[in-house]
Amino acid sequence: MNNEDRTDELLRRALGGVEAPGDALLRQVKASVRKEQDMKTTKTTKRIATLALAAALLLALGATAYAALDAGDWFKDWFADQTRSELTDGQKAYVDQAAAGVGQSVTADGWTVTLESAMTDGQYCYMKLDIRAPEGLEAEGNFAPFPDGTLVSTDPNAPGDLFSGGGSCVPVEDTAEGAYGFMLEKSIPMELRGQAVDWSCPLTLTLDQLTDGRENGLGLLSQGPWSFQFTVTPPEKREIELVTEPFTATGRIDTYYYKGVPMDQVELKPGMMMDSHNGLTVETEEVDVTVTSLKLSPMGAVCTYEYPHDKQPNLDPWGLEIAFAGGTAELAGCSNHWPEEDEDVCVMSIEFAAPIDLDEVTAVTFQGQELTVPD
Repeated sequence: MNNEDRTDELLRRALGGVEAPGDALLRQVKASVRKEQDMKTTKTTKRIATLALAAALLLALGATAYAALDAGDWFKDWFADQTRSELTDGQKAYVDQAAAGVGQSVTADGWTVTLESAMTDGQYCYMKLDIRAPEGLEAEGNFAPFPDGTLVSTDPNAPGDLFSGGGSCVPVEDTAEGAYGFMLEKSIPMELRGQAVDWSCPLTLTLDQLTDGRENGLGLLSQGPWSFQFTVTPPEKREIELVTEPFTATGRIDTYYYKGVPMDQVELKPGMMMDSHNGLTVETEEVDVTVTSLKLSPMGAVCTYEYPHDKQPNLDPWGLEIAFAGGTAELAGCSNHWPEEDEDVCVMSIEFAAPIDLDEVTAVTFQGQELTVPD
């Protein structure tokens, strides 16, 4: 029996006399002290004592309350990994306000899915999932289950499509043999973000199926459903306007061709390989646009710009640079563009790889233009 097995056994004994804890519960206890003790050190006695104390605390508080204590730490680690830097005190405080422990497990067709924790900023909802294969199946090891499902609000006044049907699902860790960790992200579409959302109403996450990610989602592993209902509360909404006077920026219009023919004139056929190796090319034209607004929030920025062109130009999200009192950080994660109802007006959203503390922002530059940061 190795040190890890001995630790699990001692934890189970510490929780003796009550219903046997599941693997997910044990992982939560160990995760809560992972920063205090290196699980691979030789300080076994001190590590076990710390874990036993955590187990006793777990009994006193209950599994759900304990999960809430650990939720913020997991998300802090996640965002720090995305930016490859330590979060500031302001960033950590933001995550603590936004994160909530859930700790719900549902088993269907032998597959156990645990919604461990969640957080929201009022626009995006991030959910940490743990997926366990049926007993015996994990030994085959020739699959990678990817969850597919929807997130909706129980608010009767909320639109039925309040959250995007797609979103993103990113593998984060294989916690053990036959166990898989995921970060599932759902967002409120841009056109719905202006509508009031009652966050006191629980959200319902329903996973309809698990597909084999190693087969590009083509192999069906299991059909659920796995359903969870939980509540998250976003921190107080804050944003700052950085544009006091419109200014000129450089946009990009990309025109794609397939074997010399514009894409809008190509007849699509099954089996067509449309990439740079099979005749796909792109021509790029730089054009001037007028930036009229740039609003900064903890999780991203929204830029509005005008363009007197026949085609919609895109802006480069990496043109946004933000300086903080403690230095700079890698911010831009991805961007989306969509036209406004008015002609020749477009909006671009930039999603940050980690939340920022607006009070720590000292300077902002967009495409070489220095912007005014309000006091």
